[in-house]
Amino acid sequence: MAKTDRDSVQVGDATWYGPGFHGRKTASGERFDTGLVTAAHRSLPLPSLVKVTNLDNGRTLIVKINDRGPFVKSKIIDMSSRGAELLGFRGTGSARVKIQVLEEESRFNALQQQREQARKNQVASLGKDDLPDARYIAVPPAPRVPDRVPEIVGNVRDEGKPNPAGLFVAAAKATKPQQVASLSEALRRFGPISTAAAAGAIELRIGPFIDPKAASTALKQIADAGYSGARIVPE
Repeated sequence: MAKTDRDSVQVGDATWYGPGFHGRKTASGERFDTGLVTAAHRSLPLPSLVKVTNLDNGRTLIVKINDRGPFVKSKIIDMSSRGAELLGFRGTGSARVKIQVLEEESRFNALQQQREQARKNQVASLGKDDLPDARYIAVPPAPRVPDRVPEIVGNVRDEGKPNPAGLFVAAAKATKPQQVASLSEALRRFGPISTAAAAGAIELRIGPFIDPKAASTALKQIADAGYSGARIVPE
């Protein structure tokens, strides 16, 4: 039985929905894309960011909630086809999962979308040439990232066991909490985020990767997205 939506953690069954909904508008107004990592939830705010863990195989993924569902009451979340694939249950159709609400990141994401919508409304009402200085956007714009999520999936580590050796991609550094939040929001699309102290700054890392080839692929994707200083570091 799933916990209530008022809790920051829920446990229950996940399913996925796919081709028949591709291109349709979601409850948040976005177009549903089976190739993006999104999901439907019955009552979480739109949009929300959650961490979904497949309890059958330990895979974990950051997912954007942008639609309402599932319609089957015994299920707690409907994943996109791509999300189900990355979590390893696309073939079986369902999985037992844990959902953890990322409250701070969700608020940040929602605020960014509200600001973007406000700017679009101004453009529509005043015209591009008459648009006032949009200094109300307090958070610096994040580097551009690809629309599709690279094939990077994290695995939950068993509590009480030593951490396995692995590689991380050190993507960027920040010195202020606002910068950390902004960079985290952008980098989450590449995989699980962790932080480490680095010479008076906070270094944001993606990983871990057990396979060096996977780490190299991720490094290229991250560097191509504008993070020219990204590098691979051991755990």
